Amino acid sequence: MKIDYKKLLYCFFMTFAAMAIGAYYNNFGMEKWYHDIAQPAATPPDIVFPFVWALLYALMAASFYLAFMSTIEKNKNQKINSLFLGLLFLHIVWTYSFFYMGYIAFALGVLLAIDILSYYILMMFWGINKTSAWLFFPYFVWILFATYLNAAFINLNSYIIVVE
Repeated sequence: MKIDYKKLLYCFFMTFAAMAIGAYYNNFGMEKWYHDIAQPAATPPDIVFPFVWALLYALMAASFYLAFMSTIEKNKNQKINSLFLGLLFLHIVWTYSFFYMGYIAFALGVLLAIDILSYYILMMFWGINKTSAWLFFPYFVWILFATYLNAAFINLNSYIIVVE
């Protein structure tokens, strides 16, 4: 497959732009309230998250690009683009809700939507390009873990964290 640098740049730019926006909201919560509440036992150390998310976003971008390039059907490419951008938007909504606003119950609802959309994207990628699906799979597993953590935060604390 010939590399389309314009599409490759687009896939990586959109993915990492969403990561950067989410990181801003994440850092806000980490500085304001996150360390002051009860943490689930399975919560990884803070140092793990930037590395894991950077790797996952890189794999997601590569997966997005491979799926994008593996079909010549315009309608299918539009669907891939729309669903993937929708997923990135939901990530921004989740980090805003959880870390910036402290609305951890609402954030769990967003994560459940992310879980469903991620599964749908994973299955769509599997039908288009298996390598694309395998690159997306670690993200899918991690987001299920994030859903567990979000639910555990609610269980240990409350539905809303007061952010000052």
